[in-house]
Amino acid sequence: MDEQIFAIQEFGGISRLFAELTKQYSKPGAIDVNLEPMHAPIVNRYILGNPELEQALDVWDARSPWNALGRYFTRRRPSTPVDVLHSTFYLPHGLAGYPGARRIVTVHDMIPELMPKTRRRLDFITLKRRYVHTADHVICVSEATRQDLLRCYGPVAAPITVVHHGVDPAFTPNVPRWADLPDRYVLYVGNRGAYKDAAVLMDAFARVTKNEPETRLLFVGGGPFTRTERQRLEALGIDRVTDQRSLPEAEMPAAYGQALMCVFPSRFEGFGLPALEAMACGTPTILAAGSSLPEVGGDAAAYFTPGSTDELTQAMTTLVGDDVARRELSAAGIDRARQFTWERTAANTAAVYRATLEG
Repeated sequence: MDEQIFAIQEFGGISRLFAELTKQYSKPGAIDVNLEPMHAPIVNRYILGNPELEQALDVWDARSPWNALGRYFTRRRPSTPVDVLHSTFYLPHGLAGYPGARRIVTVHDMIPELMPKTRRRLDFITLKRRYVHTADHVICVSEATRQDLLRCYGPVAAPITVVHHGVDPAFTPNVPRWADLPDRYVLYVGNRGAYKDAAVLMDAFARVTKNEPETRLLFVGGGPFTRTERQRLEALGIDRVTDQRSLPEAEMPAAYGQALMCVFPSRFEGFGLPALEAMACGTPTILAAGSSLPEVGGDAAAYFTPGSTDELTQAMTTLVGDDVARRELSAAGIDRARQFTWERTAANTAAVYRATLEG
């Protein structure tokens, strides 16, 4: 694996995937994949927070992405003989080096292509299309992402394999209660802007809370509320029962597990890891019925039409008032989440490596 994403992301879904793969491949005798050390400065806390991985990959703290990327762009392009190069991102520099290696690329979503207004600065210098069309094998994190890839890029010469994410065993039911959380709350996790549709949840919650004055709305992650969001909460009359928190990773199982329900209203996802984490914790989960989310939730979640405040209000009202329905979704979610493990993700990814070498 190259160090691209670890030089860019301190935390995030893409680096989480590759950190988990690294963890699985570093276990003695687990899966027959030998990782080449990176010998590089990085900023990723999933790796830097694990001394064994830090040592195995020979990486150190770069202090800032600019330092890490500066080293990445200026270092000599590697000529190390390796069997497979698994690119962790799509920067131009990563297309060269490692002569003779079979090249694998993972496509996480097609959001920048389908929604150009969401592009970040790095998206303007990446060469995702070239990575895909020059790869020996392409991995997509969901069938929905595979379909989006073909819709955007047309036919792809390389084989395409869907390999789902997993969920960490720390996300489990019956985690000890964390005292600093509200007694009764609806949970939303992650960024809130644009296609994430957090505003739809705010609107629906404002209707639900009229009959549930003791229930609060908790947003975790995504940064403090913007001025526009604060104004919306005030206009809806829910500003005093809505909170935003930034929690460390270790406290997230408790945040999920203590929630009355978790709502993930996003119109577009490549996979949707928070939905899986919520279900693993036994939290009744409501998902927008679009993109990859039904692929993750299966029949273990409740659904509403993306963007429909009326349908989301109805789904939340039903769950709030029905203890039996919540228990049934909780049990179904736990069973569903058991199908998604990082061990399985790593084994399926290793199978792609072997198939590519044998093909």
